[in-house]
Amino acid sequence: MAGHNSKKFEKFKVTGSVAAPFTPFRDNGEINFDKFEEYANYLRNHHFQYAFVNGTLAEGMSMTLEERKKSAEAWVKASNGKLKIILHVGTSNIRDSQELARHASAIGVDAIASLSPSFFKPANEEMVVECMSEIAGAAPDLPFFYYCINFVTGIYVDPSKVLKRARDKIPNLVGIKHSSRELNNAHNCTLVDPNRFQVLMGTDSQFLPYFTYGIDVPVTAPYMGTLFYKLKTAYDSEDTKSAQAIQNRILELNNIRGKYGAGIEIAKTMFGIISGMDIGPVRLPISKITTETYNSLKKDLNEFGSVE
Repeated sequence: MAGHNSKKFEKFKVTGSVAAPFTPFRDNGEINFDKFEEYANYLRNHHFQYAFVNGTLAEGMSMTLEERKKSAEAWVKASNGKLKIILHVGTSNIRDSQELARHASAIGVDAIASLSPSFFKPANEEMVVECMSEIAGAAPDLPFFYYCINFVTGIYVDPSKVLKRARDKIPNLVGIKHSSRELNNAHNCTLVDPNRFQVLMGTDSQFLPYFTYGIDVPVTAPYMGTLFYKLKTAYDSEDTKSAQAIQNRILELNNIRGKYGAGIEIAKTMFGIISGMDIGPVRLPISKITTETYNSLKKDLNEFGSVE
């Protein structure tokens, strides 16, 4: 039975913080593999213990299967024990996702995650579970997270019902990456099977509210590492005033991104400015930012001050 087999993964828990790194590209659009080691070192030095690779901020859905495999291999090599890797394997079709899941198992990542195919959308929670079961089953030795980001995929199902239906159907399901904006849905997920399912939070502006529900592991942009570390430290020390002030700083930083449309191109540029790393442009169909926008964004970030 699936429930029995799931005991293999009972001790798997993500701790600390998870970076969602942007894929470094060259100006010609090719992946810049020369940057991965520097990138991994940056993340580890900024309070990240995990990297969520080839996800939304990484533009994974704009990469070929071969590129995604090479990117995953590069992250595993660059991490070299510095970071644990959660690899996103979701694609527009189940068979490609299965291929990426099998490859993930072969190269030794720590866990995998997947969106549901979303061009042809599953109609309900049951169909989401069917899709996730097929993908997770391709790498039965790896912990598996369902990745929910409904405002991007257009799949508006109840994620807690997905977990309930999947409990006995997906033995290696260990939780959900909840990047949708409905805080109550994330809360409901924590009630399904708290000893088994972990909820990873993907909404920066809601870190502090999430803590009150026992959700304390973020998947966040690489420039958020130190701010989140300080927030969690203040919260754990019951320093409410400091925690609120740090959450306000995080909100201010998000508002800067939102001022320019909040797109991946803005977030990626912000990371480049903040970190000093050249990780290149975005890929079509995401548009590159203009020089005017870059200069204005850099001015706003200078006025914001340090994220350390």
